[in-house]
Amino acid sequence: MKTLLWLAAALASGAIGFYVGVGYGAKTLGAIAAQNEVYDGVERISVSLTALAQADVARSNQLHEQNLKSALLQIGTYSTSVSYWHCSDKERDTMQAARAYAHGHPALLGGPLQEFELRGLDWCTPSKGGA
Repeated sequence: MKTLLWLAAALASGAIGFYVGVGYGAKTLGAIAAQNEVYDGVERISVSLTALAQADVARSNQLHEQNLKSALLQIGTYSTSVSYWHCSDKERDTMQAARAYAHGHPALLGGPLQEFELRGLDWCTPSKGGA
């Protein structure tokens, strides 16, 4: 009986350890994946803003604005999962430029995904978690 209790305790302990370990690992990997998505979004905004400042062809601007909207959506969606991110000065400047561009082009943001796009614009502001 003593051996059976010891075996049951060892199995329960192993099962709990495995469950907690896998849960913690999945949470960590999820946070890393979300961080990568947010970083990718910030970089896409930077590329789009550079192209928008240099291009004068309407179609090119439209494509870059679509990319900008997509990147804002990406950041707005994944940024809530990245709790320990600290924005660099470059990322902060990029997001400030995106806010300035969106402010100057109010028709840019809208539609059913506007909430996520606006959340993306808030990324790397001093009052938000990413600053």
